[in-house]
Amino acid sequence: MKYFAYGSNCNPAIMEKKGVSFTTARRAVLPGYRMLFNKLALRESLPAGIGFANINEDAGGEVEGILYEIVDDHLDRLDQSERYPDHYGRIEVTVHCDDQAIQCISYQAQSDKIADGLRPSRNYLNHILEAKDFLSWQYFEALDKSQTFEDACACCGKLGEVVFIREEDQLHMLCQPCREARLIWGDTRGRRLTVAETKAMMTQVVQVGPGFGSIGELVQHAIDTKVIDP
Repeated sequence: MKYFAYGSNCNPAIMEKKGVSFTTARRAVLPGYRMLFNKLALRESLPAGIGFANINEDAGGEVEGILYEIVDDHLDRLDQSERYPDHYGRIEVTVHCDDQAIQCISYQAQSDKIADGLRPSRNYLNHILEAKDFLSWQYFEALDKSQTFEDACACCGKLGEVVFIREEDQLHMLCQPCREARLIWGDTRGRRLTVAETKAMMTQVVQVGPGFGSIGELVQHAIDTKVIDP
């Protein structure tokens, strides 16, 4: 079964996580369509403004992605992961691959599951960017510069691009600086800091602190002042 992926399934790790096996993966281009992030999330754990990838008819458009040869018995798994037929419909398309026109299946969002003004999360966009070796550099650069979902960081409170961190089955939104600081502080501390500890570090030590000569000094001060657990 030939399947054209243009969204997060461009990341083979996502396909593996879904239990969908494939024997080949090739660069492919779908003419006559344009990709938009206008598919509603419709999950209680995600903000309403999050958008997922969808293909929309456009005579002058092209969508780049991966043509997978998936195991026939795994089509049901793919359908289930794409929430077919309630959220996405399965359609037949013709892609250009290795100078050939090849018929395959793909998924298109149902008309009642799309909306304007949605943006992808950075987490989601990064899954598509994992297909860098399969995409033209122009397409990759355009995707990488896409406007992403913005909200207030759970740690510093600043509004901007956020990434989602799952902790104890709860999603938290962190800006990139706080996410990176959390990782560095965790490495220095010898264990991963919780989101609550990271927030405490930002609000009680970093933003109002006197400044520190090293990351180690900062973390030690947070321990001494009981901002984070020893």
